[in-house]
Amino acid sequence: MAILKNVEIFFAKLDPKRPNSKFNSENPSWEIQIRSRDKKVAQSWKELKLNVKADEDDNGLFYKVNLKKKSKKRDGEPQQPVTIVDGQLNPLDPNTIGNGSVANVRVFQYEYEVGGQKKTASMLMAVQVTKLFEYTPKPREDEFEMTDTEVVKLADNQIIDEDDVSFDQDDNIDF
Repeated sequence: MAILKNVEIFFAKLDPKRPNSKFNSENPSWEIQIRSRDKKVAQSWKELKLNVKADEDDNGLFYKVNLKKKSKKRDGEPQQPVTIVDGQLNPLDPNTIGNGSVANVRVFQYEYEVGGQKKTASMLMAVQVTKLFEYTPKPREDEFEMTDTEVVKLADNQIIDEDDVSFDQDDNIDF
């Protein structure tokens, strides 16, 4: 296993109960993107056979690697979720990890063969957050407000008197 130290975390989808199913609904996965602006760090990731890509943001060039762990093994059995801890090895709520948090990340690497070529896969195993930028979701602008609820009880055999219910002429639209 390899431990990647002092990496920046972005787009953490690590909730044990809700792995990301956007790309694979049959076998959702827990995922993070790790980043560094240091070219030497990126080179060390390449030496570990990680899929390093360069990108740019408002602060300049950075290097990134996407890591994931599928929620199910090949045989369909469930996988253990990614372990998330703080600096003192106490469990940490993965839903609080915001972009830019700093962590040590443990990956399990194994070789496999495809089309006669040997490749190395990396599976996300654990995240130790050392600097937490706490994520707090913003309330949606289109959320419902609290309001009273009127309850009208009807029996199965009760007939509604249409004189008690008003219908607008626009409700009877021909399609």
